[in-house]
Amino acid sequence: MQTTHDIPCFENNGALVARDYGKISVTEVTNGFGFHIRACNPLAHPSLFIGLTTLNALQPVTFAVRVNLESGEIWDIGNNTGVLGWLDRDLWPSATEEYPLVLRWEIEHTGHSLIPRLLIGEEEWLYPSVVFPGDADFTALAGHDMEDLTISDVYSPGYVWSLDRLK
Repeated sequence: MQTTHDIPCFENNGALVARDYGKISVTEVTNGFGFHIRACNPLAHPSLFIGLTTLNALQPVTFAVRVNLESGEIWDIGNNTGVLGWLDRDLWPSATEEYPLVLRWEIEHTGHSLIPRLLIGEEEWLYPSVVFPGDADFTALAGHDMEDLTISDVYSPGYVWSLDRLK
């Protein structure tokens, strides 16, 4: 378990609990990488946080959002560019499933750019692209702002992935 003090973009946006779900080494031969996690019944939760970041890199890169489940707003908290979009509640999966809401980052590495996509349920948002910082370890993070709940009360086990091309 990590405190939100270790993750400034989470702490500064109201996250109370956060967890590191693993690291991905991204190099010149990495075609893409990402982070996939499921949230439990989303209707009762004020905000969910999900991100991929280079916590200790010389050229930090952060892809992170706060999903306000009350209003449906999706906020860019990694680069503070404002609202990225809104969730369509009609597309949310059945609340009878244990972890019905899928949250997923997919980052494409092409040339000198990292091109991120955020997928929540069946919806997709593009996120601002950044220059590839060179070889870096990205950390996958998830959090929430509910006082009496642990990470495992809200999220399923998450996983990180990467696709590397052969030289």
